[in-house]
Amino acid sequence: MVIEVRVAERDDADAISAAHIDGWRVGYRRLLPDEFLDSAEFAQVRIDGWRAWTWAAWAPDGELFAAVLDGDVVGFGHAGPQRDDRSVGEVFGFYLHSRAWGTGVADALMTSCLDHLRADGFGRAVLWVLRDNPRACRFYERHGWRPTGRVDAIAEVYGRPLPHALAEVEYGVALTEP
Repeated sequence: MVIEVRVAERDDADAISAAHIDGWRVGYRRLLPDEFLDSAEFAQVRIDGWRAWTWAAWAPDGELFAAVLDGDVVGFGHAGPQRDDRSVGEVFGFYLHSRAWGTGVADALMTSCLDHLRADGFGRAVLWVLRDNPRACRFYERHGWRPTGRVDAIAEVYGRPLPHALAEVEYGVALTEP
């Protein structure tokens, strides 16, 4: 098994969208209705979004990383300056195809995201995770992330409404040694 993390390229869009779709469909299955997750529109919105390659427009100083397992792109991590407070780093998105879960790819991808934020001079970073996603919460906590106490809710994704709002919890991590 060969694991690589590299800067994503436009040609990775379809593989990234496939990982994004699968990550939602498997990871959020009990949080959202099956008919929403399994709909063609759900998949097409993500495919169209990744093919448009617009991630840099709303996070121009961020970096998008592709997670590669045995030569196949199986996920992505997106990190850069936080949108609300540019003195703090943020991991904006972090998804893997479920076939890559448990392989070590996520660990390598998180390391790349955090190394990127450190290299950009951030001493602290945040990310948002669905409150009712214990698998992801455990993963982040293994990497030193802790809840900050901030809670929010998302009611739409890509300008499309979700069937119901989902609670998100902000996690934070120090990027420098104490």
